Amino acid sequence: MNSRYRTVATERADPSTWPTVAWPVLSTAQQTVFRAREDAVRRYCRREPLRAIQAATGVTFSSVRRFYNRCLQMHADGRVQGFRALIPFERVKSYRRQAKITKAGRSGKAGAFALLLERHPQLEALIVDELREHHVVVRQGSKGQLIIGGLSSLQQRFRQACLDLGLTERDYPLVQAEQGVRSLAAAVKSIATRTFEEAARAALAQKRSGGVRPNAEGLPLVATMPYDAVEFDGHRVDVRLRVVFERVAGVEESFEIERVWLLTILDICSRAVLGYHIVLESEYSRFDVLKTVERALVPWDVPALTIPGLRYAPGAGMPSERFPELGYAVWDWFRFDNARANLAEDTLRVLTEIVGCGAHAGPAYRPNQRPHIERFFGTLASVLSHRLPGTTGTGADDPRRRIAEMTASSAAVVCLDELMELTAVSIANYNATAHESLAGRSPLEILGYYLGEKRMALRWLAEPMRRHLCLLQHEHEGHIRGSIARGVRPYIQFFGANYTSRSLATRADLIGQPVRLYFDAEDVRALRVFDATGRELFVVEAQGSWRYTAHTLRMRKEIRKLVRERKLRIRRDDDPVRCYLEHLRQSAGKRRRAASKAENARRTVESAMPIPKAPPGPAEKANLAPDKAPETEQEPDAGMLTGAVRGKRLVIGTGQVFSR
Repeated sequence: MNSRYRTVATERADPSTWPTVAWPVLSTAQQTVFRAREDAVRRYCRREPLRAIQAATGVTFSSVRRFYNRCLQMHADGRVQGFRALIPFERVKSYRRQAKITKAGRSGKAGAFALLLERHPQLEALIVDELREHHVVVRQGSKGQLIIGGLSSLQQRFRQACLDLGLTERDYPLVQAEQGVRSLAAAVKSIATRTFEEAARAALAQKRSGGVRPNAEGLPLVATMPYDAVEFDGHRVDVRLRVVFERVAGVEESFEIERVWLLTILDICSRAVLGYHIVLESEYSRFDVLKTVERALVPWDVPALTIPGLRYAPGAGMPSERFPELGYAVWDWFRFDNARANLAEDTLRVLTEIVGCGAHAGPAYRPNQRPHIERFFGTLASVLSHRLPGTTGTGADDPRRRIAEMTASSAAVVCLDELMELTAVSIANYNATAHESLAGRSPLEILGYYLGEKRMALRWLAEPMRRHLCLLQHEHEGHIRGSIARGVRPYIQFFGANYTSRSLATRADLIGQPVRLYFDAEDVRALRVFDATGRELFVVEAQGSWRYTAHTLRMRKEIRKLVRERKLRIRRDDDPVRCYLEHLRQSAGKRRRAASKAENARRTVESAMPIPKAPPGPAEKANLAPDKAPETEQEPDAGMLTGAVRGKRLVIGTGQVFSR
C-alpha cells in the first residue's frame, strides 16, 4: 500500500463523546450518505485499514481522513463538530471572502461586510461600544424577531469611522446606495446575541433568571450538612410604621417612619434562620451586616412579649436557644449578593479571619443564586407584613396596598416595637414549622436529627472572641498629634473629636507617630490605641461635649454634615447629640427619614452605658481568659491623682490637657 494512505499509529479521538445527529430527520438519500460516512469514521478511529474501510462502507479511502479531520474542527458552541460534520452539504466553517469588490450594486457582495470588520477591528469595536452604552438597543418583537433601535445614528457614526480610516466614496460600504445598512443591522444582531448575557444587556433587561450556577472553586453546590453554607440578604419590610416621641412629661406625638430593613442569615441545609437584625436606616451598612453575623453566633435571648394574645408556638425558637451546643457555632461558606456593605473590607475580613469561613458573592442581578433566603422572605411577607394594616404589598398596583390605604384610619398604624415583637414570633415559629422540602420536618427538627443521630462535627468561634465579635472589625488608621513648641499635649483626632488620656498626655515621644485605632461603631466615645507594630498603648476617651452622650459613628458623621451645611447650630457648651436629637424631632413630622433617624438615635442613647466602654483590640490580643479583663494601663501610684481628665479653656489652643 502507498505510504501516503497508510494508517498512522497516532492517538485518535474517542467518537463516543462527540455530538451526534438525529439521522431519522434527514432525507432518505442523506441518511444513506451520512450512515456510510459515520461508519467509516468509527472504523478509522478503531484503526482499521483504509482499504478495508472503503470495501465495507463504500467511502473512498482518500476521503476517510478528510471526514475525520472535519469532525475534529470546532463548532460555534465551543465543542468539536463531531458527527455533525458528516451531514451532506454541511459547512464546518463560515464563509470568508477573498475576492475584491470591483463594482457597486447588490449582487456579488457576499462576505464583504465581515471582511470589512476583519480588516478594520475599530469598526467592530465601535458597534460593541454602542451596544454597551445602550446607544443601540436590540429588542424582541411580538413574533420573536429582533428589532434594532438607534440604527440610524449608528450608521452615521459608522460612516464617519469609515472615512476616518481612509475609506473613500468608491470603497465598500460607502459605494453602496444604502451604504451597507442591512449588513450593519445583521452585524449588530450577531454581536449582540453572541451570549445570552450580552443579548439581555442589549435589550435593557431588568433581571436575568435561570441559567447555570457558577461552579466557584471549592464552593459546594449543595449543602449536605447544617452549617456547611448559609445565605445572607436584606429585605425591606412591606409595612408602613410609626414611632412615638415624648415631647414633655405625659405628652406624646406619633410620627411615620421609613420602612425598615430585615437582615437575615439562613442555613441552607436545615432552612433554619440563625439570626436576624432590624435596621432603621434608609440603607444598611457594613456595621449592620456584622451585627447580623453577631446575632447569628451568640445565643438568642427570647424577647419579652407585650402584645395581648401574642405567643410563641410550641417548640419555636432559634437554633442557638433550642440547642445550647449551637451557640457560637460557625459555618463554612457565607453567600451574599454584591451590595457595597457586603463587599466592604471590614465585612470580608471578619468573615474570613475571625469567623473563618469562605465568602462567596454571587453574580449581580441573580437572586435565584440564593433561592432559600429569597423564599424565606416571601414566606415571611405572606404570614406577617402583608397581613398587617398599613401594608404596602408587593408594589404600587397591589390590591392589598389600596385596601389598606382605604380602610386604615391612619396611613401607618403599626408601631415599631410591635413589629419587632411580631417579627421575633414569626421567625421563631418559622423554625418550628414543617417544610415540604424537608420531608415534613421543621428546621429545628432537622438540626436535632443531625446533632443527635448523625452527631455532626461542629466548629465554634474561639473563646476570646465570643464576647466582642462585632467590635473586632472596626479599625482606623490615625496619628498622634500635639506640639512641644506650642505646649499642646499629645492627642488623637477621630472624626472631628479630640481623644486623650492620662497616659497619652505625658507621652511626648509619640507625637507624630502612626497608630491603629479600634472602636465600637455603636459608641465611639472611647478608642483603644495600638502602635504601628501591633503593641497596645492605651485607651483614650473623647474630650469636650462629645463625651457626654453615647452616639454611633454614623450619628457623628451626620451631625458634622448638618453643621457644615448650617442646618444645625451648636454652641460651645451644648451637647451635640442632644441638639441633633432635638433637630430630628422637629423634622420628624415633615420627613419620614428624619423620624427614622430620630428613633434610631433615641434607641442608641437609651441602650448605651453611661460610661464609655473601651472596645477590644484585634483577635491576636484577645488571648486572655473570658472572665479576666485585659490590663491596658499600669496601676497608678499612691501619690498620683485619680479621676477623669478634664480639659480647661486655655489661650494656647485646643489639645492641651491638665490633671486637676
